[in-house]
Amino acid sequence: MDTWRGVVPLTLPVMMGYLPLGAVFGVLWVDAGLSWYWAPLMSVLVYAGALQYLAVGMLAAGIGWIDLAVAALLVNFRHLFYGLSLYHLLPKGALGRPYFIFGITDETYSLLSASGQVKDSKTALLVTLFNQGYWVLGTLAGVLLARGLPPGLQGLDFALTALFTVLAVEQIRAKKDWGAVALGLLAAAVAGTWVSEYFLLAASLMLVLVLLAWPEAKREAAHV
Repeated sequence: MDTWRGVVPLTLPVMMGYLPLGAVFGVLWVDAGLSWYWAPLMSVLVYAGALQYLAVGMLAAGIGWIDLAVAALLVNFRHLFYGLSLYHLLPKGALGRPYFIFGITDETYSLLSASGQVKDSKTALLVTLFNQGYWVLGTLAGVLLARGLPPGLQGLDFALTALFTVLAVEQIRAKKDWGAVALGLLAAAVAGTWVSEYFLLAASLMLVLVLLAWPEAKREAAHV
């Protein structure tokens, strides 16, 4: 793959999602009465998608930093497992490695793991960088747009849920692994019924424990 020219078309689907999603985040941030310049800074220094949406309401309500840190851990705990499965793409540079770990989002992970076109760490790093660039540009656009929009717009925060739904559907269509779908639904049902306050963390842990105990998964791991 011609690295630069190949990465642009590869990341276009993420760009189509991140520009409007970043813009919605920027609009919600300004609409919540928070200082506008923190929105693009958060997209550069935090870059956490769903957590940034959650942080808008928490910061506007005056939630303490400890509560926000706990929420960040629960929301982003799944990224630990993302990183383990992308270890073969981990760059070796002193700057590239920590940035790659920092920059893995749901959409970037989906692209790197499902596209089959990313074979080396340099391409993976560029994909990560391009995707964050789209998010930051979207955030800046949203901050600017917020000044011309009426306050109190409803339903904008559903955009992130819609993107996750599209990603899940595309993964199912590409992989056609119905056992994984059934396992995910079962974990979601159990977590939602018994530990709904820690839904994402509980569902993720259940899935990891099942996969670690699965005989086929052990055999595949032994051949890696």
